Amino acid sequence: MKLNLPARVPNEGARRLAFYLNDKPGALGRFVRKAATSEMMVQRLINGDVIPDADMAKAIYLATDCAVWSRHWTFRPEGGWFDRPVLRAAA
Repeated sequence: MKLNLPARVPNEGARRLAFYLNDKPGALGRFVRKAATSEMMVQRLINGDVIPDADMAKAIYLATDCAVWSRHWTFRPEGGWFDRPVLRAAA
């Protein structure tokens, strides 16, 4: 499956997830298996149609090797789709 990116980045979680999935070949398939979700749900997360609940946010956090935190889904985007996310240590 190929991800379709909307013109406007809906939130920081979607931006970081899209960057993570496009950073390495085969990342989408591995992510879908590790997060126990579907490719359609991933597309809905990227589009901003769905904000994950606590359980799904934790699964995404673990499946992305801690690249997408649960709070990112409520933040405004810090850049465009192709801007590398700034890595920050957890406080």
